[in-house]
Amino acid sequence: MPNQQEFTELLQPNLRPLSRFVLRMVGNHFDAEDIVQETVIKAFVHFADFRAESKFKTWLMSIAVNEVRTRRRKEFRSRTSYFDFDQLERLASPNTNDSPFRQYQEMETTRVVQNAIVSLHPTYQEMIRLRAIDGLNIADTARQLSISVAAAKTRYYRAVHRLSRTLARQTRKPLRRSAAVADAA
Repeated sequence: MPNQQEFTELLQPNLRPLSRFVLRMVGNHFDAEDIVQETVIKAFVHFADFRAESKFKTWLMSIAVNEVRTRRRKEFRSRTSYFDFDQLERLASPNTNDSPFRQYQEMETTRVVQNAIVSLHPTYQEMIRLRAIDGLNIADTARQLSISVAAAKTRYYRAVHRLSRTLARQTRKPLRRSAAVADAA
């Protein structure tokens, strides 16, 4: 087991430079946060492999560069839309026993949700699709995305939170924080 105190002491002065470095590489705060989190997790897991032949900062930055490369390869392979709206429409198909007004409301709700999802970053679209539409649990979602369970939980929370905020803006209703948090759990 890696020495947590030693790791923390080495990480603290390098965390801010790491965050800035990754942000410059990806140019996006959302992805940068995820990559920094993955970098720190991998560095901690492999801390026993760290040889003091180079500086800790250099070793940490090389892990981050590899994470960015991995992310870019994944994004390049999946440049298409992450969301299958036919699946969403099947889930929200109107009940023929309902009134025409009720059917219209359901179709309008589906349209609003679709627009909100499309406005999300593709990373969050994918997370919503995997969890809410495909019904994968967090562990399966993490495996599917090749990320840690902790990163999947964080990403899903952010996706739900951003979707909730977008829907609140679109419907001009105040956002209830407890609803977003409850959905993310």
